[in-house]
Amino acid sequence: MQITLSPMTLRLFVKPPLIPLLLLATFVDGFWSLGNLRTLAESISTDGLIVAGMTIVMIAGGFDLSVGAVMAMGGVAAVVLLPYGIVPAALGALVAGGISGFLSGTLVTRLRINPFIATLAMMVMVRGATLAYTDTRPVVGLDDTFLALGGGDPLPYAFLIMIVVMLAAHVLLYHRPWGRHAYAVGADERAAQMTGLKVNRLKIECYMLSGALAAFAGMLLAARLGTGSPIVGEMTPLTAAAAALIGGASLRGGEGSIMGALCGLLFVGCLINVMNLLGVPSYYQRMTIGGLLFALVVVEGLLQRARPR
Repeated sequence: MQITLSPMTLRLFVKPPLIPLLLLATFVDGFWSLGNLRTLAESISTDGLIVAGMTIVMIAGGFDLSVGAVMAMGGVAAVVLLPYGIVPAALGALVAGGISGFLSGTLVTRLRINPFIATLAMMVMVRGATLAYTDTRPVVGLDDTFLALGGGDPLPYAFLIMIVVMLAAHVLLYHRPWGRHAYAVGADERAAQMTGLKVNRLKIECYMLSGALAAFAGMLLAARLGTGSPIVGEMTPLTAAAAALIGGASLRGGEGSIMGALCGLLFVGCLINVMNLLGVPSYYQRMTIGGLLFALVVVEGLLQRARPR
């Protein structure tokens, strides 16, 4: 007899085992305290925006390694433009991220460069440009209105923004033709092109959306930290990719969901939070997340080989 589990059951108990992890976290001193839960909400809020963009790119059959560097650039751009007002600062960060995404998408679609190589090159260029502009120093000069954006009680404003963005992304993917086209392109690019879909334009739009969300996340992080740092986001691509893959996305494209990505983000965020509470050194945390991502890629490869052709 074959047992079929609902998608929500799979997301909570199997892929990822979110509920079992939360039950184990009950035995970690301080995990369920209000202060720690607020810290957890803050830590996943900026990553959540990036995971949403990463998931959309992966659904369309791509990948984006540049999100960490773009996040740093977005934070610096917002702080530099802040004297002109918070709205120009936000628009400047979004435009900067969108341009980097456009360039990545163009490299992938027009020049047919592998997404990993194209976005790796973009990551290096954006990071280098940001470090050169800031002379490797944090950018300061924030006003109270901008700093308030990084606060919020009892829930951080950034967390509420993340929920709104993820709901909007869910509607875009599941209730709009654009989302259905993204799934079609990721599942079979050639078939999608034969049906008349503008594949290259849609993939570029996915990368632009990912870049804009990463830059906006950088602005929110700058508001929380009180400075625009050019060195943040080193581990962001790894964390975002792990969350998206755990949530059901695939490196082959055509699979994944925003709600699944949210569960994957909660799993990774809770795992890192528990390790912090237990005093696990940061290098062991990186090894854990890296090992988790490695295992996910290996398992996906084995499952792909086992499927009938």
